[in-house]
Amino acid sequence: MVLEIAVAVASLASTQSRQVSQPGEMGVLDRNGQVASLCPLERTSVNATISGFGAEITVVQKFSNPNRVPIEAIYTFPLPNDSAVHRMRMRIGSRVIEGQIMRREEAFQTYQAAKAAGQSTALLDQERPNIFTQSVANIMPGSAIEVEISYVQLVKFEQGEFEFHFPMTVAQRYLGNTPDPRKVDPPRTTRTGTNIDLKLNVMPGTRPFNLKSVLHQVNTSATDQGVTVSLAKKDEIPNRDFVLKYSVAPEGIKPALVSHMDERGGFFSLVLFPPKIPKSDQIAPREVVFVLDQSGSQQGFPIEKSKELCLKMMKTLRPGDTFNALSFNTEVKTCFEGPRPVSEENLKLASNFVRGVVANGGTQIGPAVFESLYGQGDPERLRMVIFNTDGLVGDEFSILKTLQEGKGKARVFTYGIGDSVNRFLIDAMAVEGRGASEVVTLESGADEAVKRMLRRTESPVLTDLAASFDGGEVTAMQPGILADVFADQPIIIYGRYAKAGPSVVKLTGRLGGRPWSMNVPVVLTEKAIAPAIPVLWARQRIDDIKRSDFMGVKRGGQSRIEELTTKVALDFGIMSEYTSFVAVERRIVNVGGKQRTVAVPVEKASGVGGEGGTGPAFVIGGGKPKGLGKNAPAVSGSIAGGGGFGGGGGGRGTTGATGTTGATGSTGATGTTGSTGSTAGRPSSAGQPATKARKISAGIQYITYDANDNSILIRADSKISKKLESKLAKAKGPMAVQVRVKDLSETTLKLLKKLGLKIDQQDKALKVVFGTIDASKIKDLIKVSAVLKVDEI
Repeated sequence: MVLEIAVAVASLASTQSRQVSQPGEMGVLDRNGQVASLCPLERTSVNATISGFGAEITVVQKFSNPNRVPIEAIYTFPLPNDSAVHRMRMRIGSRVIEGQIMRREEAFQTYQAAKAAGQSTALLDQERPNIFTQSVANIMPGSAIEVEISYVQLVKFEQGEFEFHFPMTVAQRYLGNTPDPRKVDPPRTTRTGTNIDLKLNVMPGTRPFNLKSVLHQVNTSATDQGVTVSLAKKDEIPNRDFVLKYSVAPEGIKPALVSHMDERGGFFSLVLFPPKIPKSDQIAPREVVFVLDQSGSQQGFPIEKSKELCLKMMKTLRPGDTFNALSFNTEVKTCFEGPRPVSEENLKLASNFVRGVVANGGTQIGPAVFESLYGQGDPERLRMVIFNTDGLVGDEFSILKTLQEGKGKARVFTYGIGDSVNRFLIDAMAVEGRGASEVVTLESGADEAVKRMLRRTESPVLTDLAASFDGGEVTAMQPGILADVFADQPIIIYGRYAKAGPSVVKLTGRLGGRPWSMNVPVVLTEKAIAPAIPVLWARQRIDDIKRSDFMGVKRGGQSRIEELTTKVALDFGIMSEYTSFVAVERRIVNVGGKQRTVAVPVEKASGVGGEGGTGPAFVIGGGKPKGLGKNAPAVSGSIAGGGGFGGGGGGRGTTGATGTTGATGSTGATGTTGSTGSTAGRPSSAGQPATKARKISAGIQYITYDANDNSILIRADSKISKKLESKLAKAKGPMAVQVRVKDLSETTLKLLKKLGLKIDQQDKALKVVFGTIDASKIKDLIKVSAVLKVDEI
């Protein structure tokens, strides 16, 4: 007998640290990492209202259960990295259960107790500022549960343009250095069967113009107060971020103070614009370091976009500047040993270096950051780092710590390259590097990004900013340290006040090295008119506390950081790393609480790792697919080309280059050296897949690469799962099974039925059939060539 396991070309782990599953499995998983059921996430609906600089957003996730047994759904999903989540509620039919904010462990214990008691319950955890886990237990057969999440945020504004962003999937990440890989690496597939609808009410105070959706087709309609925007496709696949940009008339861009007072005191949000900063007559020479992410996730369009951006920025270098170029994956490569002056010869050498960069290997951002800050430099010039990456890693805080420790070494400008980048890291790197950030989608032209970079770097920077209030007894202003301001950027301040009435904001700083100041009169209200403002203040306060953590300052140790964060989050009812929302229905719907746990797969992010280019995106690494022996090596990067996620090395099978050694992955398995040449490489330039088999370990007979469905096929000993095989000797009568097949054609289904399989359900996306069959017929079932695997439900 032969076991064939289709392994998705991405290293998969459980969506929650408390749930155990195996990497290498694709689709909907149960606790043993087996395909368990149809996807329980039916639909996500997003409704947002944008008013001026603020946005209020509600996300509704509908989970349904098409199975014959109760299930628990575990779903990892993204939200904007600056969102302040302040409400979660669960809806079952007409019943609405409000979520309660608790300490994370207390919320988990409450959820587990309700789950075991058979009560419908939902738990919302924050894994990163932009990654969340939703758990929903005791979803009964044929029923549905909706979970509603509400958050607020400020809308990004720069150089006369607003930008609203909603992330739709947690993109595939390199997990080599990740301390908690299971929290950020959900199972994924190219089509989950779930859809998303999104509706925005844009009310900027004046009619918006130049409105454009960067990555999606939208429908728009004018209203009395603005514009309504909705996705044009009702079956939109949630595999890339939604980005909406628009402008308003100059008279519509004014200083904005929003204040709110309740029993806790007064809170305000203040958006100010410094005077137009003129272009400097004398621009000091600079040392510019260009850094390119060449890891596997950049394969295809992303690396070409990154090269385009870098090459065009090189053309803006001025006489008197010095420069260098770096690239990185699992190691850092430099064009020159140190910075060189701008000359025709040096620019040609650097341009050739950039053009020759190939995407493969893991994503080691930390060493690249260190080299860009501490590498051989030019003490006579201000160092500027232009850092191109998608930020798709799990060790964000160690990277930010490196930046903070190198503060003052350089200004860091980060460019997120792709349609589903890690905006949390992209933005935070710019904050810690005292620079600016921007996301360049694969649909965007590089020219506009280059122009914005020039405006930021050719104008004097407003530095050493400080704010004070004359009147209002203002305290606890956030952020604690105001960021430097480049051309046409707002200054945003949150704070608390004890006394309502008129006040004057006094801003001071240095503009082009000279003292600068500005006074702005404001009026602080005594009314409770903007309940979102205390939430935004609290979120900013938590961000400041977290920054003191990854700085290494500790301020009393980690327990002190946790204590401060937890107090703010509980006082203001918002999500944090240490607090969670939990909702529990009082009635018992599942006596005994027994249920199947299902990890909801997310969409493979569009444009990540060569989507639309040649060959597959990722490799298996840092974990072994099911069926491999305990000591079997992780699959090398050279098998699938590119890659590097989860610790796998990269390879260039098309040219016969040797794959690099994989970095240690999330499960501790080390990737093996890739084989040479096209026998185990990705498809050749002619598009022919490599199909030659080779033995890689005991129990494994063949490995082949299938270019059509981006999967690796591993053939081993049996089509029957170990769990089922151990029962067959004694089993009699009907058994509930799930059968994974090569296709769900009418011929295949007829053959399965002829062999006695009574089909209850089928999932076309996952190619899985659920049903019952007499135990004596299973041996006949596994002989069918179309059957890949049989497992007991």
